Amino acid sequence: DKFGRKRSCIIYCILYIISCMTKHFNSYTILLFGRITGGIATSMLFSCFECWMVSEHLQRNRFSGSLLGYMFGLMYTVMYCVAIASGLAGQAVADAAPFGPISE
Repeated sequence: DKFGRKRSCIIYCILYIISCMTKHFNSYTILLFGRITGGIATSMLFSCFECWMVSEHLQRNRFSGSLLGYMFGLMYTVMYCVAIASGLAGQAVADAAPFGPISE
């Protein structure tokens, strides 16, 4: 925890915003910079928010460890269910849309 958990989450948000903004440019250098910032932001996404939650859970609020396990279990269960539902909805939309050549 060299930079702080909350600060790392804010840096993630800033890097991801920069990454999304670079998609609107037609310059290879800017697009490459956006890919790099997006990669850094993605690696931060899978670590800093969970670390911040564990820290707040155990240090500031002093909740029990079993509640933390329940919270992570619920989080992953909901996340997997949303991923499955999103995949099914996306497939339904793709099946409903006719695919063919684009004519001008």
